[in-house]
Amino acid sequence: MSANASPTMMMPNVHFFDFNDEVNPIKHPDRFHVLWQLDVSRPPQRKSDGLEEWKGIFEGDLVLFPSLLSGGGEFEAVRFVGPKMTKLTPEGHVDEVLPLLTAGIEYPEFPALIVSMAEERGISLRELYEDHFNTILQSQPPKLSLFDILGRDEGAYAEFWEDVPVARRRRPPSGSPWRFSLGECVWTKTLVGRSLTGGAPPDQNRQEEL
Repeated sequence: MSANASPTMMMPNVHFFDFNDEVNPIKHPDRFHVLWQLDVSRPPQRKSDGLEEWKGIFEGDLVLFPSLLSGGGEFEAVRFVGPKMTKLTPEGHVDEVLPLLTAGIEYPEFPALIVSMAEERGISLRELYEDHFNTILQSQPPKLSLFDILGRDEGAYAEFWEDVPVARRRRPPSGSPWRFSLGECVWTKTLVGRSLTGGAPPDQNRQEEL
């Protein structure tokens, strides 16, 4: 996507998913210590027939797994969708996965790949994610805002966006990546990026491509 494109056409979407019981990381804690790779060759299961057709998940989107909330922090269940990873299998097939990158725990932290993506698009991280973070926070008790999370201090809030915290890997992954299929996830809803910008009420059952 061109860095000169209109920012309103670049807004990431926010996808809400549940895990099937057999793949839920809560039952496999070791999965929290490795890279997550999402195979998108199959569409997700649908929680409601009222949802429109699944239209995909893209680099820069946010994914929320509410079942992973444990009380450790408001962002522990949030993942950024990283750039597509592609490799050729021994059989000669193209294998593609999307990395799901951690977004912090008590407050947002940005993976270096997401910082680079914003720079390439020519748009600030604040423009891309401020309203999205607030929407995620409002979706769960106690319905805080990012301003609340950062201590309701205007100086600290401005400083956060001027010098965003970049996630640093504290240690290498302890094992092979955990690969799972989108088809093993239950799609609850998608909040369209453009509807979240500027405080417009999101249509929770509608999807549009970026």
